[in-house]
Amino acid sequence: MANYYFGGPLEIPLDKARVLVTDEVKGLIERNLKVQVEVKDDSVVLTPMQDANPDSVIRARQIVQSLALGFSREDALELLSDEKYLDVVDLSDYISKDKENHLSRIKAIIIGEGGKVKRNLEELTETKIAVKDKTVGIIGNYDNVRAVRDAIIMLINGRQHSTVYRWLQRWRRELSLRRIGSNF
Repeated sequence: MANYYFGGPLEIPLDKARVLVTDEVKGLIERNLKVQVEVKDDSVVLTPMQDANPDSVIRARQIVQSLALGFSREDALELLSDEKYLDVVDLSDYISKDKENHLSRIKAIIIGEGGKVKRNLEELTETKIAVKDKTVGIIGNYDNVRAVRDAIIMLINGRQHSTVYRWLQRWRRELSLRRIGSNF
């Protein structure tokens, strides 16, 4: 039945697949998501089991993708929860082809000196962020991931860090007020 939803196995190309997808990760995906994981030298094959949910392969793929993006195993395994979500910002979408040195400047703006900006973004939004190659990966609940994605795009577009921090603080206050209001 599950193969009907997914059209069969999904193969994900992945350098260092055997190092990234350990037996522990494989076992947790198989037990929790009901997706069979076959780790090859340069790829991971995900096959839904009979009793898999329709979104199981998607979540398993997000776990594998997050490992490839440089997230720790603990952070990647947060995606086992229905509450967590992975989003990826492709920095090449914001860089013209003739300005490749622009990529390193954008990554430096997002990471900050000693990782300070990245840590601040993570703390303000309760997310995890990984910057690798031409991508920024974000793990968190949906609203928080959307907020930090918007903040990163603001930084890419030249907004000052202080402006972005103020915007995120205002967003947090509004989110808290909405949550309090929904409890009544």
